[in-house]
Amino acid sequence: MRKNIVLKARAATAAAALLVAAGTTVVAATNASAYTESNKANNCWGRYYNTDWDQLCGSASGAAKTGNYKTTAACSFESDEDMTIYRYQYSTAVVDGEDCTWDVNVGTTTFWD
Repeated sequence: MRKNIVLKARAATAAAALLVAAGTTVVAATNASAYTESNKANNCWGRYYNTDWDQLCGSASGAAKTGNYKTTAACSFESDEDMTIYRYQYSTAVVDGEDCTWDVNVGTTTFWD
């Protein structure tokens, strides 16, 4: 009888651990793939996740013009982040912006020669 109780307790613990692990995996996958995007400037834009953000240009044709591309990120509860990247025409590089501590909101992307 004691052996059955111990086995049931172990099975319940294992099942609970699996449920927690499965839930964590679903949450991690959801956060990793969810993003918003800024306006486009010559086929380049900002992409914003939870606290991370990037500047990128279309993967097929890249930047439409050579020049400076500035992308901003509106951080919650702290100063906004921004970066200016000089890109050559057809550049498709993804550049990682400085992370926000709490949350990042959509910013803007601008271009000048």
